[in-house]
Amino acid sequence: VNHVVEFTEEMSSKFSRSKGFAMCGGSLGGVLVPFAVEGILTTRRNNITSSMTEKKQHPDFYGIALLAPALGVNPAAVPPSPVVAALKALSYFLPSRGIMTPIEHPTYACPPNSTRNFSGHWPLSTSSMLLDVTANKVPNDVVSDNLQQRMEGLPSLYVIVGDKDEIVPLQSVIDWFEAVPLSSDSGEKRLTVLKGAGHDFFHERLKGD
Repeated sequence: VNHVVEFTEEMSSKFSRSKGFAMCGGSLGGVLVPFAVEGILTTRRNNITSSMTEKKQHPDFYGIALLAPALGVNPAAVPPSPVVAALKALSYFLPSRGIMTPIEHPTYACPPNSTRNFSGHWPLSTSSMLLDVTANKVPNDVVSDNLQQRMEGLPSLYVIVGDKDEIVPLQSVIDWFEAVPLSSDSGEKRLTVLKGAGHDFFHERLKGD
């Protein structure tokens, strides 16, 4: 998350005369971007305050777009509790090993011809972190004031999900979406549900399926 915020700040300074930018993330990136928004918005508020005295230009932040964001997890996709506990303990000793974790296939790369995307079993440390975020952190933020505070100042929000997502429950995404505030009534907030689409709908369309 900190790397995303730092990269965004660097690009904003480098392209300070551009009209503006938006953030987009899919699946794991779709949950990373909302957590990064807090830092991005805070940085922009500080930049605006600084620009009043230093006369600096900063591009507008238009909002975020999320594709099949991992804003929850289907219990059926998670191993039994004793197995999860054992794997969490093992992740402290073998964080980079992939044991009973989700698999990224080479054909899952985006774009399809990329050789930079990870392939194989997720590291235990990554899987443990993502499970904590999707199963605990995100749902808790929805029912508390944390989400409203984190997303305060968001200009616009666009979320695309499939109604046949086998990993992320549609209702989890809807609950999160409805809890997110926008900075003004003029901002646009849209949720699009693709009929018959699963969690990988974006990559399936890139491959022409």
